[in-house]
Amino acid sequence: MQRIGNIFHRVYTFENLLFAYKKARAGTKMNDETAAFFFHLEKELHKLSEELKSETYEPGIYTFFKIYDPKERLISVAPFRDRVVHHALVGTLEPYYERCFIYDSYATRKEKGTHKAIERAQQFLRTNRWYLKTDIDKYFASIDHEILIKIISGKIKDKTLLRLTEKIIRNGGQDGKGLPIGNLTSQFFANVYLNPFDHFVKEELQIRHYIRYMDDFVFFDNNKDQIKKLKKVIVEYLRRHLNLELKESVTYINQRINGLGFLGVRVFPNTIRIKNENLRRMVKRYKVKKMQVEGGKLSEEKFIESINSYYALFRNYNTFQLRSRLIQCKEFQSFVIPL
Repeated sequence: MQRIGNIFHRVYTFENLLFAYKKARAGTKMNDETAAFFFHLEKELHKLSEELKSETYEPGIYTFFKIYDPKERLISVAPFRDRVVHHALVGTLEPYYERCFIYDSYATRKEKGTHKAIERAQQFLRTNRWYLKTDIDKYFASIDHEILIKIISGKIKDKTLLRLTEKIIRNGGQDGKGLPIGNLTSQFFANVYLNPFDHFVKEELQIRHYIRYMDDFVFFDNNKDQIKKLKKVIVEYLRRHLNLELKESVTYINQRINGLGFLGVRVFPNTIRIKNENLRRMVKRYKVKKMQVEGGKLSEEKFIESINSYYALFRNYNTFQLRSRLIQCKEFQSFVIPL
């Protein structure tokens, strides 16, 4: 792998930081912190640029909140100026890593979203009878900082850039492990962390039909015995090289005739269905938004945008009956039907 050097200066240019600000602002609600940064935008960006250039930049303290969708997760929120730096850093690193990511790694990549991953899974199901589905136990919390930094330094040789990267990595987690869920850098580095595993699967094991979406893996084969042997090999590699463990409760071998549960849908060779549990979760969100509209906390325009987003999602899959009810019925809860 060719190592990349002399790119740190691209992180702290005013143009890159301004672009990073726009990216960070697009995913952030306006609050006092964001408004103050915007009001003094030019001054704040120049200040960040000088801090990065002189290596005096220090990440701030995270704030935390929990979500329950569908399971409990602790979300970490960095100060807004840190989010600008995150976008500036990832925007600089991303083009170089795009060249070394395998084709069938789908998370946090341009034009590599969930829909593309689901389509690819269906394509593999059409030519393979068996599959192994698994994911990593407590993935973000298990990422080893030392291993991650070593992996990154295998691609990046710019020492100044590596020091900034290490500073951001070590600002999260506990006892040298863990990336805070909710950060752009965490998502990007989590993808980078498993890139050596992807190449091990494709190049050493020579598995042709394999998909990874963050820490969700699916391996496809027509030989059940090969699939069984594969599980032992990947367990050993993940444990020895990345200090990771598979989540046994969701690790299983199955046949394509039974469908593949993947990224919120059930995939069959010739059809894709939305899981009822995910549909019920959408109904719950709908009810909350409906109450917000009635209470004057959410505009009707935003409410309609939300409903249209559900409809757009349904259109990607085999949901003609469901979409027909969506058009005809006023109450979204009546859309929960056998799929």
